[in-house]
Amino acid sequence: MASFRPVTLTSTLCKLMERIVARRVRDCIEDKLQPQQAGFRPARSTLDTLMQVTSAVRRRKDGEKTAAVFIDYARAFDSVDHGCIVKELLSFGVEKHLVAWIAGFLKGRTAKVRVNNVLSEDISLTCGVPQGSVLGPLLFIVTVDSLSKRLNCIPGLQHGFFADDLTIVCTSADLSEIQQTIQQGLDCITNWSAEYYMEVSAEKTEYTLFGARETNLLSLKVGETALKEERTPKLLGLTMQPHKGLSKHVMCMKAAANTRLLQLRAVASPEWGPDREKLRAFYLALVQAKMCYGVASWWFETSLSDRERLERVQTQAAHIVAGIPKAANREDALREARLKPINEVAHRRALEYYLRLKAKGPVHAKVADSIFPPEHPIHVRLAKVQHLYSV
Repeated sequence: MASFRPVTLTSTLCKLMERIVARRVRDCIEDKLQPQQAGFRPARSTLDTLMQVTSAVRRRKDGEKTAAVFIDYARAFDSVDHGCIVKELLSFGVEKHLVAWIAGFLKGRTAKVRVNNVLSEDISLTCGVPQGSVLGPLLFIVTVDSLSKRLNCIPGLQHGFFADDLTIVCTSADLSEIQQTIQQGLDCITNWSAEYYMEVSAEKTEYTLFGARETNLLSLKVGETALKEERTPKLLGLTMQPHKGLSKHVMCMKAAANTRLLQLRAVASPEWGPDREKLRAFYLALVQAKMCYGVASWWFETSLSDRERLERVQTQAAHIVAGIPKAANREDALREARLKPINEVAHRRALEYYLRLKAKGPVHAKVADSIFPPEHPIHVRLAKVQHLYSV
């Protein structure tokens, strides 16, 4: 029962009012939020956090190691204090009458539990943001923004936020420096959490030391609890490895894609099945979307053999969509199905992400240059595109 949480069922009128207030609040805070927070923000996604973390791991030089700690909060949305929310809104300069409305929106909430036809008594909710509400996620990221500010003050420490998913990263050739910096970050998180009435789940918080073959080289703690080392951590759906390559993630994506291909094959028939365009839409939405999730952040770190595994899956899909024999070569099958190779998809999405960052201003342009250094393959693609448009 501990994992169950109430979902707010508000009226249409209340949701409309929430949207009005949320838009006013977002106008006040959006430019002031720390750039590391990618959750519940316009034009941001999990790809931003994946790019931040994977680029930090990828940029390490010979002899350097990168430590990453994947922080897990216990019931984060349910435990954030209402007084802290109000304090943070005021610190952002949100108008007082809006803050007063939000305080009233949070105050005096109750929940009930129904089992079959039996309804429990009212339970008072004195903390947490209403889950399922329009304002809830926005109020949460406003509150945790102060933690992001504190982490930015620690030299050598990087971090990425997606809502309550927090990852801290440090790169150095000196293990003692990594130990000290990461532990300082963990202490900062622990102190902030106590101050804001939130709790880090030390049992579920894990760390990985990238670039090291030995294990247990670090001794990290949250409070008095020692953290476990995880050799293949999962960050927002991406399975990472301590060494070069992402074969485990590729194999997971291949297995998931093959399962969905069975569904595609079951409904595909030249005689009685859907037409080619419907099958193509099925593939793009259910198979390629899974296989290419966050592809711009990991494709360029995979081996040629791993890339070929995913290209073969797409080739199978192309034969099914186009309704042509398996003997047809890959290029013809992709052309008939109107599909691009996965390599093309990855390059296009990475280039789109790079250009989007560059267009956001000097701060984001600097981030783009750090994620995509001059030797990155997308710069070759960008030069070709610029040449085509200049001709």
